[in-house]
Amino acid sequence: MAVTVKGGTLPQGATVAIRIEMTAQANITPFVAQQQVTRLVITEISSQLRGAAPDLHVGERLCWSVPVELTSPARGVVGRVGEILVDITTGEVLADADTVRRIADDAERLAQRSPL
Repeated sequence: MAVTVKGGTLPQGATVAIRIEMTAQANITPFVAQQQVTRLVITEISSQLRGAAPDLHVGERLCWSVPVELTSPARGVVGRVGEILVDITTGEVLADADTVRRIADDAERLAQRSPL
């Protein structure tokens, strides 16, 4: 499991100590988050997309960061085309229309470059 901390830069050679404390009720498992994203991308974009195993994302909200992969019946996973966050407490899928459009565009570009 990975934790993503956004923002900030570190000087080269710096010693870093990071303590993260956040309390949230984990009502959504990684598997359920992956299923929710898979359902969304299949319904809204293409049956050739799926959610992959998520990482834990710590930010303003505690979320599962679910990678979205383009697949091919002949080749399996072709590549990653984006990611979608799922709130770990509420299960809300945090994908607006722009996110869905960007993933669809990236999937189209990857499909055109890859022999499916």
